[in-house]
Amino acid sequence: MDYFERQIIAWLAILVGAFFLAKSVARRREKGQMRDLLGLPTDKVKRFRNFFVQRLERIVAFVFILVGVGLHIYVLIRQAQKAHGGNNPQEALGEISTYLAFGVVLMLLITFLMHWVCSYFARRIFLEILGYYMVRQGYRLDDDPDLMKQIGDMVNCEFDAEDTVESYGRRIEARLKLDDIRARLLARGKLAEHEAGPDDSAV
Repeated sequence: MDYFERQIIAWLAILVGAFFLAKSVARRREKGQMRDLLGLPTDKVKRFRNFFVQRLERIVAFVFILVGVGLHIYVLIRQAQKAHGGNNPQEALGEISTYLAFGVVLMLLITFLMHWVCSYFARRIFLEILGYYMVRQGYRLDDDPDLMKQIGDMVNCEFDAEDTVESYGRRIEARLKLDDIRARLLARGKLAEHEAGPDDSAV
């Protein structure tokens, strides 16, 4: 088989992989999203089936893309060998294994880094937005004890034996630095003086 034919097969494999990847992302249709928006009942079994199908499609997509990339690298290595007067398919396969192993290690490192970065910024942004709404809307964590416990864990605020729900909520609010958020909103003109009442400012 000529090199250009192998390159065509490689790109076709990548195209098939890209198709399944796009299909796995865009499976949910407008009607399903509208049902969720309106709070209408949905088929939970069908939703689980769709989740399983999406997962399988992503696996198929990765396999096809990996095969396409591997074939393309093989062609490039073989062409480089021919250009330098060499002709060793086994050596080419060994080099492909090295390149792909390097790619897999790099993917794992990037995945770990992205997970760490996203977890850090997601937590930070979540707490900032939560503090913003607590100041603007007068929201209290006491209304949702389960959420209050989760937020407490996020800001390293443990529930003591002497704590009541209210005192624990106030300690969490202090960790969220609501006074600083309130001061910034006042400075930017996004919070009127009357909105920072005595009940809101006592954290």
